Amino acid sequence: MNNDVNEKPIIIIVIDDDPSILRALSRLVSGAGYEVWAFDRPSALLKSELPKTGACLIVDIDLPEMNGVELCATLAASGCKLPVILITAHTDEETRRLACSAHPVALLMKPFGRDLLVNTIETALERGKGPQSD
Repeated sequence: MNNDVNEKPIIIIVIDDDPSILRALSRLVSGAGYEVWAFDRPSALLKSELPKTGACLIVDIDLPEMNGVELCATLAASGCKLPVILITAHTDEETRRLACSAHPVALLMKPFGRDLLVNTIETALERGKGPQSD
């Protein structure tokens, strides 16, 4: 996490269509010291200007308009290289297989705890520091 006033804040982008989950995740993530951008649908995220680095995505698999894996594929096709953490309440094998196709840093099953979430974000941000090609 960065504490230097001159550094850009680390942004965690959260996409979940359940308002209570979106609020809870936003509170957890901001409480851990990150800036949170919250979106309740893929179209809202796709219309925004995403950072190229210093951020990661937390994406629910079960979303309206397109599922979280399709959203990740759309973002990747547009050049987004931010690391992704997928979340879901579905624990079936098909959901796991679908999630793996998006190559996330992790797949977290709801409900998950604060420590697991924060540790996973830190892992994602470390992976996101790899070489960037623009």
